[in-house]
Amino acid sequence: MTRRPVRFLTWLGALALVGALGGVASAAEDAATALVFARRGTDAVTAARIERDLRNMFDHTHLQKPAVPRSKSIEFRYDVGRLSKADLETARRHFNDAQRALEKGDADEAQEQLFRAERFYNKGIPYATDHGLLRGIFFYYYLARLAGGQDGPAREAYCAYVALTRNLAGSAGPIEQFEPLADKCGSTSIAGTAELKVTAEVDGAHVYVDDRPAGVVGRDVAYVDPFLPAGPHLVEVRKAGFARWGTLVNLKNGASESIRAKLADAKNRKEEYEPLADVVFSGPDASSEDYLTEVMFDAAERFGVRILVAGYLEPGAAPGQVQLTLITYRDSAIEQDAYPLMAGADAHRAALEQFWQARFGQALKPADAQPVVDRWAPTLFKVE
Repeated sequence: MTRRPVRFLTWLGALALVGALGGVASAAEDAATALVFARRGTDAVTAARIERDLRNMFDHTHLQKPAVPRSKSIEFRYDVGRLSKADLETARRHFNDAQRALEKGDADEAQEQLFRAERFYNKGIPYATDHGLLRGIFFYYYLARLAGGQDGPAREAYCAYVALTRNLAGSAGPIEQFEPLADKCGSTSIAGTAELKVTAEVDGAHVYVDDRPAGVVGRDVAYVDPFLPAGPHLVEVRKAGFARWGTLVNLKNGASESIRAKLADAKNRKEEYEPLADVVFSGPDASSEDYLTEVMFDAAERFGVRILVAGYLEPGAAPGQVQLTLITYRDSAIEQDAYPLMAGADAHRAALEQFWQARFGQALKPADAQPVVDRWAPTLFKVE
């Protein structure tokens, strides 16, 4: 392991000068983020696992030591040009039309308008979302089918609404784990569990299920959850440098659903992502300390974070070995650490444990920092 602190007073002076001229964005949040790059044939999925572990370690440490900031997902910055809320507004208009149709007693028209509302809502995922509107669409499916005398479909629709609400609230267990819901929904397609498989057209992306980190994926590496509660789930795939991708999946009891995410290069990729990705550490083209300082400082300002950890995976000196270089920007300085890693899905974790002790003064194993989903989220009311 090597460490090299680099101070930069000249950049702080330049920042003060530019700030006086009115050209600096607002101050950084008390937040941190990590970006890990796989270079020269190293594994992008391993890089994403390291990135995920580092972010989890920030979140875990923040609970015990608030002076260490929580992590911030910066993937939203790469949605430039895709932030139109037109689809969401159209979904809201069709939802309002469905309400009016139901007030007039026209259940068929209400269901048609709800179908359109859901379709346009899905088109806006993940760039524009409104969980309240989505829950409303699902609940009104229940009301419209009940008004139309469709008792079986109405029960399915109600149970789908309950499952969606519970999933968004963070419950990990199947719907029938609560007795009142088992009585109403135990025999529906929403009961039980289902399998979800996710792959992506890029390597080293993060999977989020109902806005919670679930795993990493690549072209040939799938995220698989064989026991996800049946019902509707928001599935999202994110990777820095790419616009996010997302969809709503409706899982049926005992079924398996496979989806492949298609992430597009972000319009601001060259400006915000590539300067960090292209840092060179050795050889005649090695980046100078001044350039490295400039890149890290600029990235932290753009992302709006106080602490930025940039990691780089490169081939190591021995066969089958890779080197992990971690550069930490914090308190107007950067510090550099290097760790040799052997192959293996979790081979990086011992290095991260050393890194965390050295940089943040806490003994923390990455495995102990993994988020835990609440399996016993609150029971909802029961509709009679």
